[in-house]
Amino acid sequence: MADVQFYRHIHLRGLGKASERFRAPGGGSKKRPEPIADRFEHAATLREQLDTTVSQMDAYLAEQAIEKVPLASRGMPVTVTARPNVSLDVGAARSNTRGLKLLNIRRAQSAVRPDGNDNADQATLFVTRNMLASLRKNLDRYAEWEDTFQDAKEPVAYNEDDGDVEGEERRPRNFWLFETSAAIRPTTLRDLWTDAVERFPRSVGKTKWEVWTRKGFQDSFARAVERFGILSVGRPTEFVETVVRNVVASPEELQRIVQSSAAVVELRSASSFVSDFFDMIPEQRARVIDQIAARISGPLPNSPRTTILDTGVNRAHPLLSRSLPSARCYTVDPNWGTADQKGHGTKMAGLAQFGDLAAIGSSSAPIILSTELESVVVAAPQSPGDVPARDAIKRAVDLVEKDRALRIFCLAQTAEGEAEDGRPTSTSAVLDQLAYGDGSETRLFCAAVGNAPRTPTEPYQVADYEDRNARFGIQSPAQALNALSVGAVSLKGDDQEVTYLLAPIGDLMPTSRTATSWAKPHAAKPDIVMEGGNLEMDALGLYAQPSASHFVMTTSRDAPERPLALSGETSTATALAAGLATRLLARYPDYRMETIRALMVHSAEWTPAMRAQARRLITAGMPSGEAWRIILDRFGWGVPNQERLFFTASNALTLIAEDELLPYERAMKDGRPAGIRLRQMKYFKLPWPRETLRSLSNTQVEMRSTLSYFIEPDPHAASRDRVVERYPSHRLKFDVKRFGESDAQAQHRYNLLVPEDGSISAGSDEGWLLSGLSQRGTIVQDIWQGPAYRLADRDGISVAPVRGWWGDMSNLENYERSVRFSLVVSVRTPEQSGDLVAEISNKIPAGVLVERAVATIPT
Repeated sequence: MADVQFYRHIHLRGLGKASERFRAPGGGSKKRPEPIADRFEHAATLREQLDTTVSQMDAYLAEQAIEKVPLASRGMPVTVTARPNVSLDVGAARSNTRGLKLLNIRRAQSAVRPDGNDNADQATLFVTRNMLASLRKNLDRYAEWEDTFQDAKEPVAYNEDDGDVEGEERRPRNFWLFETSAAIRPTTLRDLWTDAVERFPRSVGKTKWEVWTRKGFQDSFARAVERFGILSVGRPTEFVETVVRNVVASPEELQRIVQSSAAVVELRSASSFVSDFFDMIPEQRARVIDQIAARISGPLPNSPRTTILDTGVNRAHPLLSRSLPSARCYTVDPNWGTADQKGHGTKMAGLAQFGDLAAIGSSSAPIILSTELESVVVAAPQSPGDVPARDAIKRAVDLVEKDRALRIFCLAQTAEGEAEDGRPTSTSAVLDQLAYGDGSETRLFCAAVGNAPRTPTEPYQVADYEDRNARFGIQSPAQALNALSVGAVSLKGDDQEVTYLLAPIGDLMPTSRTATSWAKPHAAKPDIVMEGGNLEMDALGLYAQPSASHFVMTTSRDAPERPLALSGETSTATALAAGLATRLLARYPDYRMETIRALMVHSAEWTPAMRAQARRLITAGMPSGEAWRIILDRFGWGVPNQERLFFTASNALTLIAEDELLPYERAMKDGRPAGIRLRQMKYFKLPWPRETLRSLSNTQVEMRSTLSYFIEPDPHAASRDRVVERYPSHRLKFDVKRFGESDAQAQHRYNLLVPEDGSISAGSDEGWLLSGLSQRGTIVQDIWQGPAYRLADRDGISVAPVRGWWGDMSNLENYERSVRFSLVVSVRTPEQSGDLVAEISNKIPAGVLVERAVATIPT
C-alpha cells in the first residue's frame, strides 16, 4: 500500500467567474384561498369592527401628542384574526407603506398564540389616523369586487409585497387582507408578545420585559419612559429597523408606554447569561501540574487568541499564566471585577488551550502552544445579572477589539428565558450582527447549544434519551446563523463500560440539546459536536448523573490549592471547539473567518453510533434524506477529524476558494429606478484530478462540498413571518455540475440568462446524501458518493444569490454591496489510488493561487 503524503491546504482566491446578468428559475405559484361567498356582508362586518376598534384612537393620539410623536405618524395598533383554516395575507402591509405597518404575525398552531386559539392566524398592524380613510375606502371597493376568473380555486401567482395586483386587473388595495380576515379588534399586550405564551409575565407588579421598538420613534419612547418613571436596564441594541431595550415595568405601565410612544412593535422575555455546569472535584495531583507546566513552551507574541466570554479566568493558574496576561482580562461591568467567582470560565480556558489534561498528563511530550487567551466576564457573579445577554456580548467585543488581533470567540453561556424553537432572538441576532460586522471584518463565535435541565436533586431522566432529547430545543444564542454551534458527544470509555453508562460510545452526550423539535424552515443546528462526557445510570435505570471518570479534566479557579477540575456537557464541547478553531487559525492565519468555520464543518465525520441511528431510521421506512436530516438535528455534521481539518492528503484533496459576488442591483425602467433585482452568480471551474478519477473507474469515491458565508440580520423579520426569506440580508446556494453535463448547461440550471449550448440535458443528479435538504442556514454542505468515473468531469460549481431583506430596502443602497463566501471542496479516494494533489498542481491559474500544496508532516 502506498504511503499517504500530507500537504498544506490549497488556498485560492478570485477563481469564480461572474455572470454578466442573472435570472433565477421561477418559483411556484400561490394558491388563492376559498373566496368569501358574500363580500358585501363580510366587508360590513369588518367595517363595523374597525370602527369599534379605532374609537380608542383619540386617546392614543392625545398621549402621543404629549410625547411629541410627529403628527403624521400618530396612530394605534390593531389586531386582525384570520378566517379559520385560511392563511392570513397581510399583503402590502409588509412593506414600508405609509400609515399601515405590520408589527407581527403569528401562524395557526404556533406555540406563542396568546389567546389559545390555534386554528387561526393573527397579525398586529399599526394604523395611523390618516390611513383610516383609505382603509374604509378600500373596504368599500372590496365589497363591490367580483371575481372574473373561471376557477377561483386555481393557483394564482401574485406578489403580496407589491400590493394586490393580479394579471391585467388591479384588485382593491388590501384586498387579500380583507379576504382572509375574520375579525379586527384593539391590540393588547398579549398580542404584542411574540415569545412562548407560558413566559408571559403573570404578575401585576413590576417585572423585566424585552421591548422591541421602531427605530424612528426612539425620542418618543425615551420621553414616555421618563414620564412614567420606567427603569431601563442595560444599553439599547440597534438592528435594521428596530431597537431593543430591557425595562422593568408592570403590565399597566407598559400598556401606557405602548399607547403614548407609538414605538413598540413586540415584547419578549428578558434574559441574561447563565452558566450550567457541574462542580466535581477530581483527585488533585499538584505534582502533575508542575510537570505539565515544565513541558510548556510558547505561545509566541501576537499569536491568535481564544476569547473566553464567560465568568472570568484565574490567570494565576500555573498552566494559564503564560497565555493570559492581566492586561487581557476584562469585564463588561466594573462592579463585577475580572476574577472568576464561579469557576466556569477557568475551566473553559484550560479546555481551549490544552484539551483534556488527563491525556496530556499521561504523556511526556513537549507542549508547544500556538495560541493565546483572552477573558471577558459576561455573566454576573450573582445571577440574574442586570446586563442583558445581547448587551454583554457587544460590550465584550468592544473591549477586546481595542487591541487588534486574530481571535476566535468562545461563548459557552446560554441566554436563559429566550426562545428555544429556532426563531431568532435579540441575543442570537446580536451574535449574527457581530459575526457579520461590516462584511469584510468578520468574526467567528463558537456557541454552546445548551444542556437539558437537571440538578443533583432532580437528575436527568433516562427516558428522555430514547429520542435523544427531542423535547429540549437548542438554547439561544446558538441558533445564530453565522455562529459555529456546538453540541456534545460521548467519546470517552470503552465497550466494557456500556452497562452503566447512559450514552453509547460515539453517541449524543445525554444532556446535549438538539434541533429535532424546531420547525423545518429553520437552519440545521448544531454544526458540529465535541467531547462532553457521559452520565451513569442508577441501579433501576431511571435516572442518570455525571460520570466523573468520563468527564474532561481541566484547570480550576481554586489553584494552587486545587488546580484541577472536571468539566462536561456542551460548554466543554464548545471550549474544545473554540480552541481547535484558534489552532486552525494559527496554522492558516490568512484564512477568512468564513473559511475557518467551513473547514470545521467540512472536516467533521459521523461516528459509527451516529451512522447506525440513520440506518435504523431508514430500515424503519423513513426516506434517506429525512433520516439524515434527523441526524443533522442531533449531531450536526459530527466530530471534526483533525487530520482532515489541518491537512490535505494525496488521497484526500481539499480545495479552498474564497470569493465574493454582487447579489443585487438597482433595476431601471424608462430611465427611472424600478426596484432591486438579483444581479450575478459565479461559476467555479475547479482544478480537478480528472485522469486519476477516470483511472479508478467504478471505485467508490466521495466528494464533499461546503459553502460558508455570513449574513446581516433583521431579527424583526421573524415576527413578521419572514424568518427564512427576510431575516438574512441575502442567501447563497451552490450547485455542482452533473455527470455528462456541459459547463453551459450547469450554469443555465441556476441562471436562465446563460444560453444553452444545445447538448443533451444531464437529467437527475443521484448520489447526494441530502439531495438539497441542506440548503438552509449560512453553512451549506452535502456529500456525494459514487463511482469515480462519474465524478471525473464534475469540475464546475455554481454559487448563486437568493433574495433577502437587502433586496427590499432601496433607501439603504445595499444593492451596491458585495458579499463574501468560502467554498471548500474535497475529493477522497482509497489510499492506494495515486496522488490527487500532484495531478492538479499545474492546473491552478497563477493569478488565483494564494497558497500552493506544500508537503508537510502532521504534528
